[in-house]
Amino acid sequence: MDRIKVLLLSSVVPNAVGSGGELVLHRHLKLNPRIQSEVVSWQRFPFRLKVIGKLRELGFRSISRGWECLFPVLPSGKMVDDQIHSFRPDVLVTVAHGWWHIQARRIARKFQLPLVSFFQDWWPDFPEVPAAFRARVEHEFRKTCAQSQVAICVSDDMRRELGEPQNAVVLHDAPSLPHWHKSTRDAELPLRVAYFGNLFEYGPLIESALRTLNGSDRVRLEVFGPNPLWTSGAVDEFRSRGVYRGFIAPNELAESLQKFQAALVVMSFAPSHRRRMTTSFPSKMIDAMQLSLPVVIWGPEYCSAVKWARRRKRALCVTDPNPSAIRRALEELAASPAEQERLAESSREAAATDFNHERIQAQFVDALRRAIQANRAGHTLTS
Repeated sequence: MDRIKVLLLSSVVPNAVGSGGELVLHRHLKLNPRIQSEVVSWQRFPFRLKVIGKLRELGFRSISRGWECLFPVLPSGKMVDDQIHSFRPDVLVTVAHGWWHIQARRIARKFQLPLVSFFQDWWPDFPEVPAAFRARVEHEFRKTCAQSQVAICVSDDMRRELGEPQNAVVLHDAPSLPHWHKSTRDAELPLRVAYFGNLFEYGPLIESALRTLNGSDRVRLEVFGPNPLWTSGAVDEFRSRGVYRGFIAPNELAESLQKFQAALVVMSFAPSHRRRMTTSFPSKMIDAMQLSLPVVIWGPEYCSAVKWARRRKRALCVTDPNPSAIRRALEELAASPAEQERLAESSREAAATDFNHERIQAQFVDALRRAIQANRAGHTLTS
């Protein structure tokens, strides 16, 4: 069967050494033999983008963000048209994050191409969107969902928040790490727990966990990730203690994590982040389970990760924001080899079912084919 030709027009682009959505797109579009893809990218930086960058350099961050909401910087329409004529895609794909999904929607309509849109995060609530513009941005966000042949939602709650549209399918992120059938390690103390991922929004929580666990002879938390949002001097302090390991490339992470006995997944307790925590789904939990690591989730009861884990007791959930609660839970886990093994088995089961790479890739290809068929049948949705 011929490969499906996919043109990606998105603010988020595939990146083998990126994070989050970038890695997901790389695995879907660049490593799937059933797909041939091209990416719309900048040929040159437009003047308006330079102005926005200059405003940020000068400290006018809120003005630059407002300017970008009013006048989003998009690739040249002629450039996109030329790429469509030369590549002749079967389907257009976008990520509803940033501004390019608006242009993807218009291009799909102009060329009568099926549109498949990823909804991985609730973009209208991101800090980059000023409060005064959020209603406007949310309108565009929902409009992209309505005008897509298929809207790929990262969680059940994302689909619900979008109004449970008929064109929506729930698809977890493709794992960024290989599935390793790791044998169970002998119970050892201290229990080595790894955190790898976002250290900006989740940075303060991770700092509080590192400080609370300092001096514990039962648990050792070690952290991977770039640019942590920590208090002054914290990076040097944690490096000197050997608990902050800095950035590590995705292709090296799996090997490094083999030395750990559990993984910590964090979701924000901040009230302003509630909708984002409800609708998003942590890709790092998916990756940790590929390695058969017991997973500990530290987040609010309403977050997607806790709700998913509760259904089959697939992770240890800590829903108290007090860092003493995460220390207590981890030390109790360290004292229970049987619970460690139960959670490891739960991770293996999840990696083989909900988070199975081949299954997720097949579902993605099915979504592309569904969009193409719907477009041919004239089932374009509008709002």
